[in-house]
Amino acid sequence: MISDDGRQVAFSSKAHNLGCGKGGTRCLFVKDLRTGALTTVGYLDNLDHWAPMVISGDGSHVGYSEGSHSPWGYVYDRTSGTTVRIAPADPPPDASQTELLAFDRHARHLAFRAGNRYGPNEGLYLYVRDTATGADRLVSGPEDGSKTAAQLSGDGRRVAFATRATADRPGGVYVADVRTGARVRADRGLGTAALVRLSADGRSVVLTAQGGTYVRDLRTGRLRRVADTPAVTAGPQAREVLLSTAQGLSLLDVRTGRTTPVAPAGSTAQPGAVGARGRGVVFTSAADGLVPGDTNAAADVFVRLPK
Repeated sequence: MISDDGRQVAFSSKAHNLGCGKGGTRCLFVKDLRTGALTTVGYLDNLDHWAPMVISGDGSHVGYSEGSHSPWGYVYDRTSGTTVRIAPADPPPDASQTELLAFDRHARHLAFRAGNRYGPNEGLYLYVRDTATGADRLVSGPEDGSKTAAQLSGDGRRVAFATRATADRPGGVYVADVRTGARVRADRGLGTAALVRLSADGRSVVLTAQGGTYVRDLRTGRLRRVADTPAVTAGPQAREVLLSTAQGLSLLDVRTGRTTPVAPAGSTAQPGAVGARGRGVVFTSAADGLVPGDTNAAADVFVRLPK
């Protein structure tokens, strides 16, 4: 995951040279690409269940979820060096875990889901927290089914979320106004779709469906198919879309149609891997020769910076 300005990168590693990997331990880090400073955020032992890290747009806060039986979401404040566990102030029935899903730009708001990993209530409750007041607002409850993903606009006023399809309920992608509760369905007309990114201004959403990538303008309702390949992730403005093909990773500018190669075949990336205006793309690759001296054929984390 990378901050909007492309300076801070959050990643996990089992690399022995970083003090990780012993007994299966995975370390969570943030690296400042300008100074080279590496900060340890946390550790996960080999019994932990965990979810990918998330980072606020300004790079000030990092979130992760972990736990040996019932994982919980945590927020690490890079300024104070403190870590806080995330749980609803008024927990719903049978909720024994949380997962942190997204921050807004300055971590004033965060989105998390709550439920029970071992029961039918996994991820049924989606909240947005105001970190200044500590108030939680329930955005979506059991009536929508389990929540699989969420994204916040830069100011935290809008949240996009996806729900899981079941035998008796279709899944969907929605965008809601956190204050009023008003929502629109972003994937209408697409059938089964997945959420990729809500733009920082809250005006558009990137989706994958029908083997391709789409951008929905939430003001006009206009839907555009921008690629015939499903996107892995997209930048904060929803203009740069990261695609994965047999040839590798490439960055598509949906406004100009220009495609820029990023990484070779076999490379992978996660949500949040693209900085604003393409200022850095984080990916994992086992390819040799991407940087001088890397010839061990082991998977490493790289950042592709704009020229």
